[in-house]
Amino acid sequence: MARRKSRRPKPERRPAAPPSAGRAAPTPESPSQALKGVRVPRSGRSGIHWPAIPNYAGAVVLALQYQWEQTQWWPHETLLKHQFRQIELLLAHAARTVPFYRERLKILTGTKRGDLTLDLFRRIPLLTRTDIQEAGDALITRRLPKGHGKPFDLSTSGSTGSPITVKGTGITGLFLNALNLRYHIWHDRDFSGKTAAITRLTSSKAPKKPTAWVAGYASGPMVTFDVTRPVTEQLAWLKEVNPDYLLTYPSNLLCLVQRCGETGDRVPRLREVATMGEILEPAVRAACERVWRVRVVDAYSAQEVGIIATQCPENPHYHVQSESVLVEVLDGDGEPCAPGQIGRLVITDMHNFATPLIRYEIGDYAEPGGPCSCGRTLPVLTRILGRTRNMLTLPSGDRMWPVYSEALCEALPQLRQAQLVQRTLDEIEVRLVVASRLTPQEEDRARAALGKALSDAFAYRFVYVDEIPRSPAGKFEEVKSELDGLDPVG
Repeated sequence: MARRKSRRPKPERRPAAPPSAGRAAPTPESPSQALKGVRVPRSGRSGIHWPAIPNYAGAVVLALQYQWEQTQWWPHETLLKHQFRQIELLLAHAARTVPFYRERLKILTGTKRGDLTLDLFRRIPLLTRTDIQEAGDALITRRLPKGHGKPFDLSTSGSTGSPITVKGTGITGLFLNALNLRYHIWHDRDFSGKTAAITRLTSSKAPKKPTAWVAGYASGPMVTFDVTRPVTEQLAWLKEVNPDYLLTYPSNLLCLVQRCGETGDRVPRLREVATMGEILEPAVRAACERVWRVRVVDAYSAQEVGIIATQCPENPHYHVQSESVLVEVLDGDGEPCAPGQIGRLVITDMHNFATPLIRYEIGDYAEPGGPCSCGRTLPVLTRILGRTRNMLTLPSGDRMWPVYSEALCEALPQLRQAQLVQRTLDEIEVRLVVASRLTPQEEDRARAALGKALSDAFAYRFVYVDEIPRSPAGKFEEVKSELDGLDPVG
């Protein structure tokens, strides 16, 4: 096993979870000082306080943490060797049981187990969102390996506004939980704290009952609120629940902070904000630190592949979660980008055997970085350029975070890409890429779906285009606001 590299100490911050293997604890001067500030995880077993015992499902998650505490320091060559051992199993499974890959993977015929290299792997054609849309069930395995759990649907509009649906499994859910726990441990979160998630609620617009937010040990509650509700309602709810942590989208965070800057409102107990789902611009970080005086920590994920990269504990850039995904950043010629170059992100989910996503061009762009000062050898992404979502402004002047893709996809099965553009307070331009122009009845059905998902206060006007381009900065804007001065970041 490779020797672990050292990292800089953090004298003022204590780990919220059991100390990582190899991390040296400060020597106390007395027994009372030894107890001061020490947090013992809440046990998942009745009658047991210490040592804390995880719940049964969490034990598997913690077993992965033990391995990952070591693998995050491995030399690049060692990490890549184990990635390819796993990918070989995925390729063999896809070639045997997934119709879409039978011809596509013949390019590797004759490659023996243990011989896979990056050069050989890059012979496999890229998988595009259009491929996924057109392949349908041909991209789904005919025989899922034993122990992977029952498959379930994962639907997303994605970073290009192009809707796709793939299958997830119990294994992909396990990795999502485990990577979330690593994310919490990296950033020393207090698991006894309360978390407020202002996010998308799929079943109801009413706040859900509190649930635990950490896989493994018992944790404080997570309370949720619907992100599509106006910002004034969100802020009132946030002040009422008074959480330690807030989880939401960058565009929504900016509006909350701006409103607090205008009103002087505060969330007294708030320690940190975690963002997801969109590009986190430096201006949003700065606004949150200025108005709320708390830091913002970001993670990069996608519904179809889970967590891809999380912010370094010591720097604003991101570490690829290489135990779960293999990430390539490619230039226009399909060659790997050097640090400082911006290229297309190509992702292989190493553990999804239900819908293998092999060399999947997700639609985002990124800039790779060099070695990290924290000592972790997981690859660095300096910047990620993907989707941005501007807020919509209601005729009342309040603002809302728009969620519309699922409703529009249900109304229009032929939809390939969509974008909303707001130019006035009462009208939304709906740009569509579809296989064929909609009939008047289909347009009416789409208007009704948008009215239900967003607001009946808007008039929806349809515009048909061949392609919806990215901005000059390389980002796709799922929603564009062209109302002057209302979206300073994006």
